Amino acid sequence: MSNRFWEIVCAGAPLWGILFGLNVVLLVFIGLSLFLATPEPGTSHIMVINLVLVVGFLAVLGFTLRKCRTAEY
Repeated sequence: MSNRFWEIVCAGAPLWGILFGLNVVLLVFIGLSLFLATPEPGTSHIMVINLVLVVGFLAVLGFTLRKCRTAEY
C-alpha cells in the first residue's frame, strides 16, 4: 500500500493501542464466560461468534501497530 495510507493510519496509533487493550479485556471476558456461563446451545454459539470477531480484530490491530511501530511502510 502507499506510504500516504500508512501515514494516515499511523497518525492514530495511540487510538489503535487503546483499542488493542480493550480487545484483550474483551477476550478475557469471553474466555471467562465460555467456562462460567450455562451451557445452552444458543449462548455458546454467540460466544464463539464473538470470539472469532475479537480475535480477528486483534490480529488486524496487532498487524497495524507492528507496522506503525517499525515504520516499514
